[in-house]
Amino acid sequence: MNKTIGKSKLELEDATAEYRSIVERVLRDVSEGGSELSIAASEALLAGGKRIRPIIALLTCEAVCGSYQRAIPVAVAYELAHTASLVQDDIIDDSSLRRKKPTIHKKYGMIRAILVSDHLIFDIFSELAKYDRVKISKRRLAQLLLYLANSAKMATRGEFLEAGLATKSEVTEKEYLEIVGLKTAALFAAPAASGAIAGGGSKRVVDSMYQFGYYLGMCFQVMDDMLDIVGNKRDIGKPILKDLQNNTCNIAVVHALSKADLYQRNMIHSMLWRRWFAPSDVRKIVSTLKELGSLDYATTLANRYSSMSKEMLRILPASGARERLERLTHALEARRE
Repeated sequence: MNKTIGKSKLELEDATAEYRSIVERVLRDVSEGGSELSIAASEALLAGGKRIRPIIALLTCEAVCGSYQRAIPVAVAYELAHTASLVQDDIIDDSSLRRKKPTIHKKYGMIRAILVSDHLIFDIFSELAKYDRVKISKRRLAQLLLYLANSAKMATRGEFLEAGLATKSEVTEKEYLEIVGLKTAALFAAPAASGAIAGGGSKRVVDSMYQFGYYLGMCFQVMDDMLDIVGNKRDIGKPILKDLQNNTCNIAVVHALSKADLYQRNMIHSMLWRRWFAPSDVRKIVSTLKELGSLDYATTLANRYSSMSKEMLRILPASGARERLERLTHALEARRE
């Protein structure tokens, strides 16, 4: 395992271990059910992952009110939404692996995978209905529903825009940032704000937590782009250069194409849509991106978003939860070569 990637993974686990175990325990309770559809949905939900979105919701809630308990239903709701989106993403990208395991549509078929995604989405309402047992005002419950709905619509819009751009030979950085803001950042921002809402935070605090999550999501996606190029299939649990195979927006590639000469541009374009890459292809694309300064550019961009996200945390009083949020931000930023 790459030493830096390994270190950042340990930092992430250290910052989130306690809360991840809480999320995993709740998800196991949620996923109980005997039907074949329920079993397939549980398989998708319990396949692993960092659980960053629900953990953020729990931590922002605790940072605001001293306890994470009131954020549990909405935290689980976001993980259900995220898992449903992953099932759909794998269908769209025709990915065969997710976290080193066969994807749902490869195991159960396309039609059943779509129904699994639907099942996970409908479970969101069951989780939010649990607020009848938690002391929270109708106004705050309405806010939670609005953030969840808007973030899901934004993510869908981002997917729609990206699908439309997939046929373009080149994507601008402005287009890339818009898509990432919709697809990824919105689904970090909404859980962060929702945790603050559940914890009784003021509008100023809720707005700051939304911005915190948004910038953190931008940082996360930029670093994910980097790992798609310089990562290791064993370490990240999916094939590298998957973005190139699907002609998907990747900030390093977007930057490289804006700086490349004719020869370099043709070489990069020749990599798009390939179904497999020889080791020499990987070395060639990585070398070109380094030569054009594209990997350094992506790192600088991620650092900028990370700094902006940390700045938003200053509104919170000093606490263990705030410190964990800061460590989480650092660990996600550190996921580089």
